[in-house]
Amino acid sequence: MKITVIFTGGTIACSNRNGALSPDGANSFTLIEIYRALDGSVEFETLSPYFILSENLGCEHWEKLSDCVKSVRGSDGVIVTHGTDTMPYTAAYLGLKLGLCDIPVVLVSAAYPLSDSRSNGLDNFRGAVDFIRSGVGKGVFVSYRNSGENVMIYRAASLLPHQPYSDSVLSLRGNYFAELVGGEVVLNPDFEEESLGDFSECKPNGKIIWLRAHPGMIYPPVDGAKAVLLEGYHSGTLPTAREDFKNFCESASTAGVLLYLTGSEEGFDYESKQAFDELGINVLPPMSPATAFVMLLLKSHPKI
Repeated sequence: MKITVIFTGGTIACSNRNGALSPDGANSFTLIEIYRALDGSVEFETLSPYFILSENLGCEHWEKLSDCVKSVRGSDGVIVTHGTDTMPYTAAYLGLKLGLCDIPVVLVSAAYPLSDSRSNGLDNFRGAVDFIRSGVGKGVFVSYRNSGENVMIYRAASLLPHQPYSDSVLSLRGNYFAELVGGEVVLNPDFEEESLGDFSECKPNGKIIWLRAHPGMIYPPVDGAKAVLLEGYHSGTLPTAREDFKNFCESASTAGVLLYLTGSEEGFDYESKQAFDELGINVLPPMSPATAFVMLLLKSHPKI
């Protein structure tokens, strides 16, 4: 078994320096050394296109990482170590760009540094290795263990952005690909694969404004934007009766900027939703807001 590990930084590679967590390249190889002490049957190759805290990532890093993954030859799988803060966004990007690639690409992160007894970094890494070894999936995934749970394998584009004050990784509608039980990969019989289209030749293109609905919103100018992603309230609603929101929608229409709504679906047809068409709001199919954002970035002409 040969696996390529791509190190990018994040908490899983951090050390405490002068009271602050900072990426430490040596910790990346410590992760492999710790794993080898448990299982010496895997041959690892390593790459590192960049090494930073994930909150400092930009689209240019996604491109470098995607190119790095595509450069891998002769491996049974790829593991990408990543910071948890922005992992859902990088996972969505790789999931869209690489699609159902021939070998599994698995992102792993850690809630705490490896030196911390609370860290799930090694468990997440072991889960990724076990999943690759099983040979049951291709494409892009995330391996992660929430506190008190088994390691779960998620389809990359299904991850939701993290909730404040929580280390837990959650997926859209709880959909997961597999669970690691005693080192064995148990597939989810209810897993639903969703095709999001072919983005293999797309590159980040233009500026996307992302607005999450909240009372008293202040709406920015849309000049120069390619599209606006609106994240609705819990029921998929927006303040369509408010004049300031109507004026914002009108300004977007005048500027030729398309409006998209994520988080809304059929079944709760509130009065406020009936104004979507009139205001030029395009309702996206169910998907993670992170995936919706990345999808709009990649679309040359975001008509979904």
